[in-house]
Amino acid sequence: MHRFHIDITATVGSRISIKGNEARHMINVLRLSKGDEVQLADGRGNHYLARIENVSKGEADLAILGTATMEAESPVHITMAQGVLKDKKMDTILRHLTELGIVEWHPFFAKRSVPSPVPEKDKARLERWERIARESMKQCGRSLLPEIHPPCSFNELMTLSDRYDEKIIFSETSEYPIDILKEKHCSNHGAVPWVKIIAMIGPEGGFTKEETSVAVERGFSSFSLGPRILRAETASIAACALIQNILGDLGKRVNSHLTVHGTPRCRAIP
Repeated sequence: MHRFHIDITATVGSRISIKGNEARHMINVLRLSKGDEVQLADGRGNHYLARIENVSKGEADLAILGTATMEAESPVHITMAQGVLKDKKMDTILRHLTELGIVEWHPFFAKRSVPSPVPEKDKARLERWERIARESMKQCGRSLLPEIHPPCSFNELMTLSDRYDEKIIFSETSEYPIDILKEKHCSNHGAVPWVKIIAMIGPEGGFTKEETSVAVERGFSSFSLGPRILRAETASIAACALIQNILGDLGKRVNSHLTVHGTPRCRAIP
């Protein structure tokens, strides 16, 4: 079933209108029409089953048939802080990190970042990243839209990091494996639910010694991603996958993926 993003929180029995890119994709690309059923996600944790009631040029009216419970969100709150790379690399990283279940994304300008802060470009970057996150959220069946923060400086990120339970910086000079996290946060009953983690990945060329030292002084634990030197975009995806495997739901048994409520004819979809 096709999924679409809406900017409002709906109620069962109500009718809503979808306009803009989502409507054009629904009508012109997918050729959906009156009577077709779709899934809607508001990015705040709510999913809906809806039926198209009417379509017109650039707009679709839908009836909300029921709410839906998705089982696609991780029990661990992961924020990935990425040293700004060349734009196309950032787009790819964000797309895959959204699929892997991040809750926040903090791009920041490190000492070795190739792009430099430019307010006009930063605004355009942010708008594009938000669009990519929405598209990826729909594709992978998530309920929450990751929060995309505007690019900030390394020092600003250090200050922002104080609100997290666990702070990690990945460095090729570190000798410590990340599975140490399992000993710290996991018990016989599994991972501590909804622990808030921020994980930092450097730009091309990695972090400077000074940046690593500053992060460690601010309470970051320095971990390695293994003996091979990874490209920055590979490192970010690998780091997130490892955290999800240790503390999250990657590799865990998956039960019913979607349960729809509010319409008697609807049932759990295996």
